[in-house]
Amino acid sequence: MNNTVWFMEGLSSQRDIIQSVKDFAKQQHQEIFVLASHRHTRNEILSLADGAFYEPLEETLRLQFIADVVKQHQVSAIHTGRNSAWFELHRKEIESFGVKLTTGATQREQLHLADNKVAFAQAMEQCGLPAVPSIYIESIDELEAHINEPPFGEIPLCIKPVKGIYGMGFWRFDNQVSPMALFNHPENRQVNPQQYLEALKAVDRFEPLVLMPYLPGPEYSVDMVVEQGDVIAAVARRKEGAIQHLEISGEAYELGKACATAMKADGLVNVQTRHNHQGRPLLLEINMRPSGGIGYTQHCGINLAGIFALRQLGLMSVEEAQAQNNHFTPTKIRSITDSIVFNSTLTNLISTDNN
Repeated sequence: MNNTVWFMEGLSSQRDIIQSVKDFAKQQHQEIFVLASHRHTRNEILSLADGAFYEPLEETLRLQFIADVVKQHQVSAIHTGRNSAWFELHRKEIESFGVKLTTGATQREQLHLADNKVAFAQAMEQCGLPAVPSIYIESIDELEAHINEPPFGEIPLCIKPVKGIYGMGFWRFDNQVSPMALFNHPENRQVNPQQYLEALKAVDRFEPLVLMPYLPGPEYSVDMVVEQGDVIAAVARRKEGAIQHLEISGEAYELGKACATAMKADGLVNVQTRHNHQGRPLLLEINMRPSGGIGYTQHCGINLAGIFALRQLGLMSVEEAQAQNNHFTPTKIRSITDSIVFNSTLTNLISTDNN
């Protein structure tokens, strides 16, 4: 069996995943071949792989491109971070090439549910899992009514788009905050609700929003390797300011795993939780893809990306993967700014008929 794993275009963590996989394979004395691809010139990502491709820009060319690469390089497993719904739609065709496909889910419905924060919260509550109360906002008038009569009592409100990633569009409402706070300190994510309403009234098209109580925290991010709902390995990151504490136990950790199981997740996924005013964790969302910080997990002795790759290639058993917990060390990390040299020419670039 050829031990080739292919990481197609992903989000911000694609580079960290590739590096983690290669480091873990070396540590485990396994010889694997890592391919990477992207639609754009992301050479800082692609340069880390053993072989690299530029993906076709046109979606209509993607299926044939995959077929050609799988055949030419005997690819055993494909992981995709972007365009997951498209890959799920074409799962049968792709797997007919003789390759394992990982999209974060096994059905498109799971991806759609994860992408709708209100529907997700309702679904989790039906499964008996605590989630942040969420109100679906369909109009400016509806939002204004809730601001005038807060639905969660004296608890402050926060708002964000129904669909979005990386905290895009998240704001905390504060009647006392200066109108200039939005511009002078955007990192605080605080806005006067009347200012927010005025901004909404100025746009041509209203996009649905979700209104929630603002919880005191702390916030947890639980990164996992999941196989059709079965959690194989997981690491929780407790976020306190600029410091993240890596843990493999606790209520938030167990809630994250239970959520992944309920969603029948499959692959490298991430669950976000936040503590309420009673100190209990509530589900915020699930990302059916790797988080931006999944590479941090290797610092505590559990390399989730590496475990995922070796599991997909049949080079590690479930028992061996679970035994990685024995290498765990409680760890505190802090993200710092770094830079790398960007090479305009890739020495590992493999040409294809579609490039």
